[in-house]
Amino acid sequence: MFKVLVLQSLYQLSDDQTEYQVRDRLSFMRFLGLDLAGCIPDAKTIWLFRETLTQAGVVDTLFIQFSSALEVQGFHAVGGQILDASIVPIHT
Repeated sequence: MFKVLVLQSLYQLSDDQTEYQVRDRLSFMRFLGLDLAGCIPDAKTIWLFRETLTQAGVVDTLFIQFSSALEVQGFHAVGGQILDASIVPIHT
Protein backbone atom coordinates (compact mmCIF):
# COMPACT_ATOMS: atom_id res chain seq x y z
CA MET A 1 0.00 0.00 0.00
CA PHE A 2 2.91 2.37 0.55
CA LYS A 3 3.65 2.14 -3.18
CA VAL A 4 0.16 3.54 -3.81
CA LEU A 5 1.09 6.57 -1.72
CA VAL A 6 4.33 6.92 -3.68
CA LEU A 7 2.40 7.05 -6.97
CA GLN A 8 -0.11 9.43 -5.46
CA SER A 9 2.64 11.74 -4.28
CA LEU A 10 4.68 11.65 -7.49
CA TYR A 11 1.68 12.35 -9.72
CA GLN A 12 -0.18 14.63 -7.29
CA LEU A 13 -3.34 12.52 -7.41
CA SER A 14 -6.38 12.61 -5.17
CA ASP A 15 -7.60 9.35 -3.65
CA ASP A 16 -10.29 9.01 -6.32
CA GLN A 17 -7.82 9.81 -9.11
CA THR A 18 -5.36 7.30 -7.69
CA GLU A 19 -7.97 4.54 -7.69
CA TYR A 20 -8.90 5.38 -11.28
CA GLN A 21 -5.29 5.52 -12.50
CA VAL A 22 -4.39 2.21 -10.83
CA ARG A 23 -7.37 0.59 -12.56
CA ASP A 24 -6.57 2.27 -15.89
CA ARG A 25 -2.78 2.08 -16.22
CA LEU A 26 -0.94 -1.19 -16.64
CA SER A 27 2.29 0.55 -15.64
CA PHE A 28 0.76 1.48 -12.27
CA MET A 29 -0.54 -2.05 -11.81
CA ARG A 30 2.86 -3.51 -12.66
CA PHE A 31 4.61 -1.13 -10.21
CA LEU A 32 2.18 -2.18 -7.48
CA GLY A 33 2.53 -5.89 -8.28
CA LEU A 34 -1.13 -6.21 -9.25
CA ASP A 35 -2.72 -8.00 -12.19
CA LEU A 36 -5.96 -7.45 -14.07
CA ALA A 37 -7.81 -10.04 -12.01
CA GLY A 38 -6.43 -8.78 -8.70
CA CYS A 39 -8.05 -6.61 -6.08
CA ILE A 40 -7.45 -2.87 -6.57
CA PRO A 41 -7.54 -0.63 -3.48
CA ASP A 42 -10.42 1.82 -3.63
CA ALA A 43 -10.25 5.52 -2.71
CA LYS A 44 -11.56 4.92 0.83
CA THR A 45 -8.92 2.24 1.48
CA ILE A 46 -6.17 4.56 0.24
CA TRP A 47 -7.47 7.38 2.46
CA LEU A 48 -7.70 5.09 5.50
CA PHE A 49 -4.17 3.75 5.00
CA ARG A 50 -2.69 7.25 4.66
CA GLU A 51 -4.73 8.52 7.63
CA THR A 52 -3.53 5.63 9.80
CA LEU A 53 0.10 6.38 8.90
CA THR A 54 -0.45 10.10 9.47
CA GLN A 55 -1.96 9.56 12.91
CA ALA A 56 0.97 7.30 13.79
CA GLY A 57 3.30 10.12 12.70
CA VAL A 58 5.29 7.98 10.29
CA VAL A 59 4.42 9.30 6.81
CA ASP A 60 7.35 11.71 6.57
CA THR A 61 9.74 9.12 7.99
CA LEU A 62 8.64 6.53 5.43
CA PHE A 63 9.12 8.94 2.52
CA ILE A 64 12.55 9.95 3.83
CA GLN A 65 13.54 6.27 4.06
CA PHE A 66 12.14 5.65 0.58
CA SER A 67 14.14 8.57 -0.87
CA SER A 68 17.28 7.38 0.90
CA ALA A 69 16.85 3.84 -0.45
CA LEU A 70 16.46 5.23 -3.98
CA GLU A 71 19.56 7.41 -3.63
CA VAL A 72 21.64 4.43 -2.47
CA GLN A 73 20.63 2.71 -5.72
CA GLY A 74 21.53 5.83 -7.71
CA PHE A 75 17.99 7.07 -8.35
CA HIS A 76 15.94 10.13 -7.48
CA ALA A 77 12.14 10.29 -7.59
CA VAL A 78 10.78 13.18 -9.62
CA GLY A 79 7.09 14.03 -9.77
CA GLY A 80 5.25 14.31 -13.04
CA GLN A 81 1.90 14.86 -14.60
CA ILE A 82 -0.57 12.60 -16.30
CA LEU A 83 -2.03 14.28 -19.35
CA ASP A 84 -4.99 13.20 -21.39
CA ALA A 85 -4.74 13.59 -25.11
CA SER A 86 -7.51 15.26 -27.03
CA ILE A 87 -8.10 16.53 -30.54
CA VAL A 88 -9.23 20.12 -30.79
CA PRO A 89 -10.25 22.12 -33.85
CA ILE A 90 -7.83 24.71 -35.19
CA HIS A 91 -9.30 28.06 -36.13
CA THR A 92 -7.43 29.70 -38.96
